[in-house]
Amino acid sequence: MIKSVVASLWFAIFLFAADAAMSQDTNYWTLQYGTRGELLGGCVVGSAVDLSATFYNPGSLSLVIDPSSILTATVFGMETIKVKDEDPSADAVSSRSIGPEPAMFAGTLPVHWFGGRWAYSFITRQKLDFRLVEREGAIIALDQPGDSLSIGGEIQLDQNMSEQWGGLTWSKAIRENLGIGATLYGVYRSQRRSTRQTVEAFGANGYGASLLDWTDVDYTTFRMLAKLGVSGGFGKTTLGLALTTRSLPIYGNGTILINRAVVGDVEPDGIDDSHNDVSYGKDVHAEYISPLSIAAGGSYRWSETTLHATVEYFLAVDPYQVMETDVTGSSPGVTAHHQGVQHALNDVFNWGVGVERRFSEKTTAYLSFITDHSASRPVDPYDISISTWDITHLNGGVAFSLLGTDLTLGGGFAWGKEPLHVTPDSEGILPAAAQPSSVSYSRIKAILGIAL
Repeated sequence: MIKSVVASLWFAIFLFAADAAMSQDTNYWTLQYGTRGELLGGCVVGSAVDLSATFYNPGSLSLVIDPSSILTATVFGMETIKVKDEDPSADAVSSRSIGPEPAMFAGTLPVHWFGGRWAYSFITRQKLDFRLVEREGAIIALDQPGDSLSIGGEIQLDQNMSEQWGGLTWSKAIRENLGIGATLYGVYRSQRRSTRQTVEAFGANGYGASLLDWTDVDYTTFRMLAKLGVSGGFGKTTLGLALTTRSLPIYGNGTILINRAVVGDVEPDGIDDSHNDVSYGKDVHAEYISPLSIAAGGSYRWSETTLHATVEYFLAVDPYQVMETDVTGSSPGVTAHHQGVQHALNDVFNWGVGVERRFSEKTTAYLSFITDHSASRPVDPYDISISTWDITHLNGGVAFSLLGTDLTLGGGFAWGKEPLHVTPDSEGILPAAAQPSSVSYSRIKAILGIAL
């Protein structure tokens, strides 16, 4: 009885929660940096010519002739996520979100230690913030004549996540056309997920039960990682290779609370099924791991047209505990459980191509196409990942000079779709036609870049 109510409510919450996931937490190429990097879809590992080299390939920074002291690329995006079920005649649940997207800020430093060029950079790699409240109520006729079930419930879901990278870059030209470099990043990540589920069900014949299910996961971590790069120019060809190290945990702290209480007669058999299961840990150790990746890229110029290409392979991350609690003991009616929050990532191979066409000394057009596969690897019972869909990106725009200021105007479109392999109705209570079958994703963005 209670399980039917819970499954129905979780089906509703799944549909709406998918709408709220406005960031791709398992897609590595969704966010790009710098005006040129945005338009070329990040296909600049072998051909970065501005301060975005601090991220894409630190070795390129020493070859940049005139890096801007201030680099600004403002991106406004509109994302749409739809959840469809097996019934083709049913309307898809969808929502749209419009607003600015994470950006990059970078500049050079007036020092030449160790014979190289130094720069700093700050980027937002991930950001997610939403709140959802869903309420349901109904009266259901039961098999026994004259009996019915009155049900009601509420689910409240809060999700807040942010990951910020701050980096210091050193780059040196070991030859006129060959540079090496490294960026050391400090990464701060905070994530909080809170779920409140309350369900009540009472039969006309006097039986009934209530369910209270609270889940709170809240943690912050600090880790270090580095990007190492080498880049060179050989006539009409440029080449680059960049390696991003697996992250090294430095500090992490968090809290877990999982509290599930049932009061009453869950099955109408006259037996009290009340019980309380608790998992709790405060100031427990927390860590988050990002994978090692290897990227290679290059460009080739024909007259006024240049072709850019980049590939990157991200290694898998085996399942690990982000946080876990200890069993502190039990009391009558209350059982304490060991519990953990897990994470894991599959390996991913992304590739992309971009075309740059120069029409004059002050005007250049860009067009790019990239893949952006999800590394999602669900881990039961509690996983911190959200997005599961692969994405394809198409970007384009034009860069020009106006009154001594370099401007960039452009846009992009991204799309993706993924079958749902797991549904909230694990008990098989909902009919197949009422269960979600796929998630589709689309994103439109406008790009404005200014270099002063």
